[in-house]
Parts: sequence; C-alpha cells; structure tokens
Amino acid sequence: MSIRRATLRQLEIFDALAVHMSITRTADALHLSPPAVSIQVRQLAEAAGQPLIEQVGKKLYLTDAGNAVALTCRDLFERMERLT
Repeated sequence: MSIRRATLRQLEIFDALAVHMSITRTADALHLSPPAVSIQVRQLAEAAGQPLIEQVGKKLYLTDAGNAVALTCRDLFERMERLT
C-alpha cells in the first residue's frame, strides 16, 4: 500500500475520522460537509489502492489498511507537532 499521492488534508480528515468514527461527526469537527469528508476519504482510499473504511448498517469500521493509515497519520501529526 502506498499513499504517496495523498494530500496532507486527506490525512488530516482521515485522522479525525479515525477518532470520531462517523462521517457526520468528523465533518462537524472540521467544519466541512459530510459529502466533502466522504470524497476526501474515498480519494485517499483510491491513492492507497484499497478500502480504508467499511460501513455496516450505520456503524463505521476501519479496515486493516485503514488502521494502518490511521496509525501512520497519528505518528505523522505527532512528529509535526514536535517540530513546532
């Protein structure tokens, strides 16, 4: 899996999604519309070459790839925070 084509914004959105586990709550937290969040997550999944989330009924789950991306995002943002 390679996410080299991912944007920082897509990673920020996915990081928030991993915390909130809801498109709507993520959109609210980031002051975006739910469709905007969905589009960015879909584009990130396309860049990764595999699904990152799975929706079962109204529940949202991260796939194994999604968990790996979420951990990478968290590590990246923690490292960026230490630089400032």
